Amino acid sequence: MLKYVELYFLDVIKGKQRGPFALLLRLILRILSWCYGFFVACRNWAFDRGCLRKYSPPVPVVISVGNIVAGGTGKTPVTLMLAQEFYEKVPLAILSRGYRSNAENLSAPLVLSCGEGPMHQASYCGDEPFMLAQNLPKAFVFVGKDRHQASNMAAKAGARLVLLDDGMQHRRLARDLEIVVMDACDPFGQGYFLPRGLLRDSASSLKRADLIVLNNIHDPERLAGMRQKISGWTQAPLVATRPEVAQILDLNDQPVALIRDRRVGIFCGIAHPDYFENTVANQGAHVVARHFIADHAAEAVQDLQVFAQECVAQGAEMLVCTEKDRVKLAGSLVLPLPVVWLKMKLLIVEGQVEWNAFIARAHQALVTRL
Repeated sequence: MLKYVELYFLDVIKGKQRGPFALLLRLILRILSWCYGFFVACRNWAFDRGCLRKYSPPVPVVISVGNIVAGGTGKTPVTLMLAQEFYEKVPLAILSRGYRSNAENLSAPLVLSCGEGPMHQASYCGDEPFMLAQNLPKAFVFVGKDRHQASNMAAKAGARLVLLDDGMQHRRLARDLEIVVMDACDPFGQGYFLPRGLLRDSASSLKRADLIVLNNIHDPERLAGMRQKISGWTQAPLVATRPEVAQILDLNDQPVALIRDRRVGIFCGIAHPDYFENTVANQGAHVVARHFIADHAAEAVQDLQVFAQECVAQGAEMLVCTEKDRVKLAGSLVLPLPVVWLKMKLLIVEGQVEWNAFIARAHQALVTRL
């Protein structure tokens, strides 16, 4: 029930829900957002002036990848792309919170990977850290709220580079470089702080960025407009990216034929399910049914079985999901339709020089401090 309530609130925030109740709810949420914004401003003021102290972990370089809004902007794909730049060159560790996972509530960070891939199920450690550990099996991955302790664990494990996945608001841990990821479709989270909008940090915080990654850029006109909007808040170099399909795989991770002209049902638990639906449609598939749940939520087997039966009735030939959903599916799952998933990668559409310069800067910091 909670996951559907969250989806309803998101529709209220985005103006998709109409009527007097939705209007009243937006008013109440707006008042609450003023309180949230005041707290954020006070906290940032305290850190900027040294009233709140930062902890510098005993590793040569720390890089944070984060954003100023709640929800999916592409932080984890950027973290993966960044990690791949150093993967074969230096021992690295990734610190992830494991949002909405059992590991998030543990008293100490969970060791998800010691350099040999994930040691726990995605349902326990969280979908995003599991994906990172699976795609970067030689990396150390630690999951939990206590980034201070996790960074010390990474140092003891021998990591020389620490990447903070979703680390922008975790200012207690000092970092050497800051990447801020923004969604070109909604860069400022509906223009309001939580809970009226999706902002969890002020736009003025962009001045802390060493690099801006602007995701979901599909045309030059949008890039030009976004560049102008962002330039009022930061002079950091900008890299424009967009996700694209790298492979279509079955649940045995074997490549499958194209889904073009196939009738499909889609399901996902991500921040922007409409992005996923557009991606599937752009592959030439005909979406006949859809089943969306809240971001990071686990898919109930019974709900998925009911959805699969509905898809059969609609003439669907298969079900399609994201990698984030695929890692949460039980190995014993039996459905009346085959399931395939889309493996995505980020493509740099503009700013390759700026990206290379950032990587070179991080390399130089590593060489200097090793």
